[in-house]
Amino acid sequence: MTTNNWPDPARPGFPMFPDRDGWHVVNIYSPFLLFWNHESELWWDKSQRYYWTIPEITEDTASHSYIGPVLTPDQIKEVRREERERCAKLCEDAYEKSGHDFEYLACNGVAAQIRNLGDAP
Repeated sequence: MTTNNWPDPARPGFPMFPDRDGWHVVNIYSPFLLFWNHESELWWDKSQRYYWTIPEITEDTASHSYIGPVLTPDQIKEVRREERERCAKLCEDAYEKSGHDFEYLACNGVAAQIRNLGDAP
C-alpha cells in the first residue's frame, strides 16, 4: 500500500479507528481479514499466530489496498449517530453564521429532524 491507501495518509499502517481493536479488510491479492490490536499497534492474522508491525504492514502491502473496518451492528449505529449529530450541528451553525431570524425555525427544525432519525438507516 502507498501512504495514500490508508485512511490517514499521514499515518500509514494505522487503520480507520486506530484507537479500537477490531477486524479490518485489506486487499492482498484478494480481500483478507486482519485484526488490529490498538494497545500493541500490531496487525494479526485471523488465527492470531502471526503479526505485522507498522513498518512491516506498510512494506508488505505496498501494492495492495486498505478496504476498511468490519463493523458490528452496534458500531454502525454509533457511527451513524455521530454523523447525524455532526450534520445537525452544521444546521445549527448555519443559522448562527447567517444571523437571519427567518432561518431560525428552518435550521433548528432540520437539526431536530436529523437527530430524530435515531437508528433508522
